[in-house]
Amino acid sequence: MGCISPSVEDAADATAGAKKAVEKLEQSLEDDKNALKTKFFAAIAESLQSANISDGRQIGYSYNIKTEYTSEFSLDKISGVVLSAIQAAIAAQDPSAKTPGTSPEALNAYSDVVIAVAEAAKSSSESSSSLSFSMNRLSPGLYAFLYAVSTSIKDEALFGTEAVTSTAIFYRFMQSIDDIRNEAAFGEALIDAANLIAMKILQAGLTDRLAKGEITPDDWERLDGQYAGMIDTIRDRLKNDGKPENKMAVLDTGSSANRELVRAAIEKLSVMGDAYSSVVETSKSRLENNYF
Repeated sequence: MGCISPSVEDAADATAGAKKAVEKLEQSLEDDKNALKTKFFAAIAESLQSANISDGRQIGYSYNIKTEYTSEFSLDKISGVVLSAIQAAIAAQDPSAKTPGTSPEALNAYSDVVIAVAEAAKSSSESSSSLSFSMNRLSPGLYAFLYAVSTSIKDEALFGTEAVTSTAIFYRFMQSIDDIRNEAAFGEALIDAANLIAMKILQAGLTDRLAKGEITPDDWERLDGQYAGMIDTIRDRLKNDGKPENKMAVLDTGSSANRELVRAAIEKLSVMGDAYSSVVETSKSRLENNYF
C-alpha cells in the first residue's frame, strides 16, 4: 500500500503481529483518505483565492503513504515520486500555454519542501506542525500544493522502544493561464528561502520534542545534524543565486516564536541530566547567535 522504510520492513517481516500492525496503521490513513482530500482541496481553494487566482486548473493529483520509525529521516523515495509527478504534469500541459519549463534548480529546491511538509506532519510541536500544508509557485502558471498527515503506533514487543509512523502525503498541481500571460517574476530562490526557515522551525520543534520525552538525545543529534546539513545546502544555493546578502539578511532575522519554544525546552532539558547537556549548550549557542 505504501512505501515502508527498510528497518520497519525488517520488523514487519520478523513477526506476523508486526506486519499486521503496520498494515492496520496504513489502513487507518487509507480509511480517512477522502476526508483528508476534502480538507486539502479546501485549503488549496482558500490559498488560490488569497493569491487572486480564479482560473486554477488541476493538471495532476495523487498521494502516497510512507511508513517509518518516528526518528528516521528518509523521505527520498517520496520526494522522488512527487518530483516525477511534477515533471509528468509539466509534460502534459497544453503546448499552446507556453509554460516555461521548471528548472532543475527549482525542482531541487522543491524536494526540500516535500521533506519539510512530511516531517512537520510527524511533529507534535505546534510550531512544526504548522508547516504540514504548502503552496509553492514553481514557475509562471504552475503551482504545487502539498499536505501531510501522520499517525503512529508504539508497541515495544513488536517494534522495540521506538514508535512507527505512517505519513500520508497528498500533492496536487494546478495551472493558471492568466498567471502565465502575466509573466510574473519567479525565482527558485524564493522556495529555498522559505525552506531554510522551515528547516529551522523543524529544528526548534525537535528540541521541543526532546524536552517532551518523545525522542532521545541520540535521536536529536542525528536528526538535527540532517536538518543542519540541509540548511547548509540551501544556504549554498542561495549564496550562488546572485544577490545573497539581501536574502540572507532576511533569513537571519530569526523568529520570536521559535526562540521562545527553544528557551522553554532548554529550561526543561537543563534539569534532565548530563545526557542532555550537549543539546542544551548547542541550543543556548544558537539563541545567542540569533539562529532561530
